[in-house]
Amino acid sequence: MEGSPRRRKLRRLSPGAAPQQPKPSLNSLPSEILENIVGRLPVRQAVRTSALSRDWRRRWESSPGIRFGWGSGEAGAAAAVGQILARYACPVRHFRHGWIESGGSARADEWLVVLAGRGVEHLALIFSEADNFLFHTLHAAIFSCRELTKLELGSCRLPAAPSDFSGFPNLTVLTLTMVAFPPHGERTLEAMISSAPLLQSLELKNVSMEGGEWDEWVIRAPNLKDLIIQLEFDFLWEIEQLPSIQTATISVDNESTDRDFVQLLTCFARPSYTGYRSG
Repeated sequence: MEGSPRRRKLRRLSPGAAPQQPKPSLNSLPSEILENIVGRLPVRQAVRTSALSRDWRRRWESSPGIRFGWGSGEAGAAAAVGQILARYACPVRHFRHGWIESGGSARADEWLVVLAGRGVEHLALIFSEADNFLFHTLHAAIFSCRELTKLELGSCRLPAAPSDFSGFPNLTVLTLTMVAFPPHGERTLEAMISSAPLLQSLELKNVSMEGGEWDEWVIRAPNLKDLIIQLEFDFLWEIEQLPSIQTATISVDNESTDRDFVQLLTCFARPSYTGYRSG
């Protein structure tokens, strides 16, 4: 009859035909595989997976291995870091903040307290340059991060090491750039180096000691391979025999040093160092 709606004929499955299976999805994977996937993402992308579906909403919070990293120009990052750390239930092995503005300095102390208890291994905290070199003093919890293998600090102030400081037994890389120490802080720096028996790379760039009066201190690092010292003042440092050294670049303002260069050069056991240069 004209104008009548067409009727659809239902297709009957043949007796041996199997019903159509739903297409596989990520949600069908085992939970441990999903957590492994999330754990390989940078922290910002890992957190964003919560928007995928209800099954993914809190998955990042229990996914081990997430790398925590923020760089310069990320407005509001300092405020978000603490919230993310509080929700993350796994150890934090890698943590880097490449530009902590003055408003986030106090929050950085809160992060350190948390990270010291989370077994942080790779830690980098770079602060924005302060006016008149009035750097933020880090929380003493920095000395409780005993699992550290790499430590990088920039434009900040280290407190004196506590009397019970037992060192960084796993540290292999130490980089300090524009880091200030309190009066007699050379003892703290000496302890940080000598208590790191696995140290292979040491960079001291524009490190400063407050107080104007310094004690002699010694760089002891039997496994040190690469050494960079770039200082405005000498700070009465000395070098013991470095049997593993491969490269060494030393630059000190020539008005602040009065040392025996021959004796310094004999401290390097191998001839492949790049040399000593006084400013």
